[in-house]
Amino acid sequence: MEIGGNVQGLKKSLIQALEDLYDLEIPQDMLWTQELIIRLAGLSGAMNREIAVYVDRKGRIFSINVGDHATVSLDAVEGKRNPSRLSGVRLIHTHPGGSGHLSEVDISSLKLLRLDMVAAVGVREGSPAEIYVGLPSAHDAEAVDVLGPFPPEKSDFKDLLEQISEADKFLRNQLESSGDQREKAVLVGVRTPETRSVGGISEADISMEELSELADTAGAAVVAKVVQTRERRDSAYLVGKGKISELRLLVQAEGADLVIFDEELSPSQQRNIEEMLGVKVIDRTGLILDIFAQRARSREGKLQVELAQLEYMLPRLTGQGTALSRLGGGIGTRGPGETKLETDRRHIQRRITYLKEQLVEIKKQRGIQRAERQRNRVPTVSLVGYTNAGKSSLLNALCGADVYAEDKLFATLDTTTRRLALGEMEILLTDTVGFIRRLPHNLLDAFKSTLEETVYSDALIIVADASDPLAEDHIRIVDGILTELGASGKPTIIAYNKIDKLRERNIVHRSDRVCVEVSARTHEGLDDLKECLKNLLGRMVRRYRLRIPFHKGGNVISWLYANGKVLNTDYDESAAIMEVELDKAAAGRVLEYIEEVGTAGGS
Repeated sequence: MEIGGNVQGLKKSLIQALEDLYDLEIPQDMLWTQELIIRLAGLSGAMNREIAVYVDRKGRIFSINVGDHATVSLDAVEGKRNPSRLSGVRLIHTHPGGSGHLSEVDISSLKLLRLDMVAAVGVREGSPAEIYVGLPSAHDAEAVDVLGPFPPEKSDFKDLLEQISEADKFLRNQLESSGDQREKAVLVGVRTPETRSVGGISEADISMEELSELADTAGAAVVAKVVQTRERRDSAYLVGKGKISELRLLVQAEGADLVIFDEELSPSQQRNIEEMLGVKVIDRTGLILDIFAQRARSREGKLQVELAQLEYMLPRLTGQGTALSRLGGGIGTRGPGETKLETDRRHIQRRITYLKEQLVEIKKQRGIQRAERQRNRVPTVSLVGYTNAGKSSLLNALCGADVYAEDKLFATLDTTTRRLALGEMEILLTDTVGFIRRLPHNLLDAFKSTLEETVYSDALIIVADASDPLAEDHIRIVDGILTELGASGKPTIIAYNKIDKLRERNIVHRSDRVCVEVSARTHEGLDDLKECLKNLLGRMVRRYRLRIPFHKGGNVISWLYANGKVLNTDYDESAAIMEVELDKAAAGRVLEYIEEVGTAGGS
């Protein structure tokens, strides 16, 4: 882990001692330990500089900065701010001058960054003299309670932790009682002569509607939409400098604090536009990443999202000088400077390497599980489709499961697998992350380990929202992404879901694939879907009766157990009589022993 801030001129031994602080853990029922305070005071006294340590609620130190009031930055916390809750970050820092009293900068940092706590350690002659603590008020969102002095050996933090919890609840209640406090967003899209039409509607307009849904899912209130028609995209400002000037007036008039572009912005474009507008600017990719970060639940999902976020952030680091300086009072206001940026870059690169290693391990484990399923010959089917098509609801309806489902984009990010009985046949049905128009490539790459379930499935069910007039276009997009993943050409059923929303049944079934009309809500058509699925898989996996002479049987029987599903074994005076389920390729290798052919799951 790196040490940020002003480390120039420090001895290697001091830097190493600072890095060793990362190994310390604070019990969750404490806000600091005596050991941490003593070591901080000793190091601060030795270098005569402030040291700021950032701790999460699990007691892990995740960032350490060195400097004074002008150079120690709070960029580590910047991204954690949320007006409706505390950040979950505690700041412990030293005052080498001896006084532990909180400064105005300390208090403003606590309020602006929604910190759980700011603790100031007064240092005299390399030892901690006193500790003062600033906590957010549990009764006034703008007030701060300053408590202390406390001794370094303090061990009972019950009252302080209770106040942090109460302050967090107060903020949430304040938001609920004050109505809609969401960020106000202006959406911006681009239409060029190359923009295609879908059903007579410009894809730019379709994409903007999706962007509006994405913004709502992320928690933003859309106050205005702008689609700029241009011959070509502007390299510096995407929509042109003149249009950005108009946008600035619109942002001011609407009181917007966020502008979301429907196209991916280059780092320089994002920096140029942000400087002109004076508000936060993100693009479609950044918005989707934010949603994914909110909704990832499993360890794998969280690792994948973090990897995608960091790979997205890395090329933008050099352009964040302004953003990282916008710290609004931290222990410093000048920003981190190039040294800090380089430190961040190295830290991110190491983190990316670590995340990829972790995902490889998960991939290996998934491969072991997959191999076990293959040995047991349990057919696997993946539900794929456009986001919010109702894949999770359909899984719940088919399997009697309780997978989280919501009428929001990307309600499901984590792969979920459930067993489904099709007569005597049993299969594994897997729910996958939804697709969307212009799904960011770094997201697709990050989620490859999850989407591998799609690649290795025996068959696919493409779920389409029958009530959406763009359903066929959504199927086209899904097909394109499946091709990217290397999962095209698999046996496929198209399930037109949400037929209960249709006034007229006018779905045109495709001739190239089996199509079924269903409703996950009313369960209409589910039996038809199961029957289609059973027939589809039955053509792939069939039941065989084999007669294997004893003088040839040893290796053959072992191979059948490894490559098929052995249902029954009997013997006569000269051979083993086996009933086995095999796919077509496996059956071709034991043709000489086959006496009878049936269907999988039946006779």
